[in-house]
Amino acid sequence: MKQLFIGLIAEGTTDVRFLKHVIYRSIVELSFRCETEIDLFDIQEVEAEGDNFVEKMVNAAYTARQSYSLNALCVHCDSDDKTTHNVMRNKINPLMQAITGKDDDEYCKCIIPTIPVQMIESWMLADKPLLKRLIDAQHISDTTLGIDKAPEAYADPKAVINNAIRVSSEGKSRRRRDQIKISDLYELLGNALELEKLRTIASFCNFEDNVMTAFKQLKLLR
Repeated sequence: MKQLFIGLIAEGTTDVRFLKHVIYRSIVELSFRCETEIDLFDIQEVEAEGDNFVEKMVNAAYTARQSYSLNALCVHCDSDDKTTHNVMRNKINPLMQAITGKDDDEYCKCIIPTIPVQMIESWMLADKPLLKRLIDAQHISDTTLGIDKAPEAYADPKAVINNAIRVSSEGKSRRRRDQIKISDLYELLGNALELEKLRTIASFCNFEDNVMTAFKQLKLLR
């Protein structure tokens, strides 16, 4: 059995609440394709500083190896765009180039890009029935809630979720209105959102492809 230690550096603390569960569950499922049985430990949050994206992520790769002995590091970066092309060209590819020449013993060089289209909240819209249950809006149509489009079709999916919460609270008592906020949803959705529904989103499929590439880099898969 191979022990696997995976880290995550994310753009914000709420992103970590969602991603650490989604990443863990995804990697566990994908690990069944490996030729060696995998024992995956909890996803380790990594923090780092730097004057720019590449410097910060290189420092994170150093911390990942030195402080946590991680095998791979998931690097989360929202695309803030309709595609992931700009992030790959301007951030991830320069990071990969910068990390290539580093010492294997000092840096975690197995990087798993984790890039939602627009922002992480687009992935949170993958399972709309679950979202509606969590915000107590089962009786309201997707159109009325403003969640009737494909998750990656929204330029600001965070605003879409906030609006759905607002609509769902209309006409309710103050006690019921105050039951849930968007900050509560990250961990709840991260734990419960069905991976098969996430796999209908292209950028999540790209993430899982990156996990498979990491498995090959770690000699867990041919």
